[in-house]
Amino acid sequence: DEVLRPWREKFPRVRVVDEVRLESPARAVVQAATDSDLLMVGRREHPPAPVPRLGPVVQAAVHHADCPVAVVPHE
Repeated sequence: DEVLRPWREKFPRVRVVDEVRLESPARAVVQAATDSDLLMVGRREHPPAPVPRLGPVVQAAVHHADCPVAVVPHE
């Protein structure tokens, strides 16, 4: 809740749902995005490479989510 507080204050009209699931993170993210308008997932920045590296959760989101997926690089 503390981590999300600044973002909730900055964007009060954006609905944020936080929950804990005891299953595969990739499956949980894809299932949580059901009926969503957009799924945003983070991707750590890596040294330049011919092809950007995606982790298993981002990979699953891009290939299996029922909504558009925004992949946002971060440090």
